[in-house]
Amino acid sequence: APITGKTITVNMVGDAKGYRFEPANITVKQGDGIKFVTVSGGPHNVAFDPATIPADVRPQLDANMGTDKMGELSSALKTNAGESVTVSFANIKPGSYPFHCTPHLALNMKGTITVQ
Repeated sequence: APITGKTITVNMVGDAKGYRFEPANITVKQGDGIKFVTVSGGPHNVAFDPATIPADVRPQLDANMGTDKMGELSSALKTNAGESVTVSFANIKPGSYPFHCTPHLALNMKGTITVQ
């Protein structure tokens, strides 16, 4: 489903301070989008654990991640600075959706998206 609201930028960073999303906790409205941009320390991706996503939301969220993916609810890896992944939150019901970077999950690179 296409983005009908605003698009928020989240940076994906890996440096001497650690691996992180900036910001890690994001609040959006239904129809907004989030553009995750690689800044440093790649490869990074954006992934949702299917176990944490309600069954009735999973197919729509997966479709809203586009076609550049390495699996269900998991974007392809973005290695170079400036590469990005944009996820639409159109037709996603209100709730809290935890996400992470697969290569850096053990380093606590994760966050939460709240859809209002």
